[in-house]
Amino acid sequence: MTSEVQDEVVARYARSSGLSRRGRVALAVAGVLALTGAVSYIGLKQATPTLTATVLGYQVSSDHAVDVRFQVDNRESDRTATCTVRARDYGGNEVGRLDVPVPAGPRQVLSATIRTSSRAISGEVLDCQLT
Repeated sequence: MTSEVQDEVVARYARSSGLSRRGRVALAVAGVLALTGAVSYIGLKQATPTLTATVLGYQVSSDHAVDVRFQVDNRESDRTATCTVRARDYGGNEVGRLDVPVPAGPRQVLSATIRTSSRAISGEVLDCQLT
């Protein structure tokens, strides 16, 4: 094969190198910025929860009931929520659970009586979700 024919074959079938170095760097920088933005957004959403619940107190009223008093701070005060409260026994086992509706409003103080399967020693708010 002559060098002229060989040059034609290389020109016809050779792979192009794709993006230039500058293009690859720009693409990498854009990817890192997008990932940083996504992680920051998720972190901020987790760091400032919409609902926070604080147990103000609990009273073991019998071998089969616990009264829990708690406060819910709702940053989206125009929406209702549901909080799950639970009771635990001496071994840390869950012996009762109750979903408590929370009316709309920025701050609510609520009380709930949890029926238990055995004597509880504590009452706590497990979780709150907007509804």
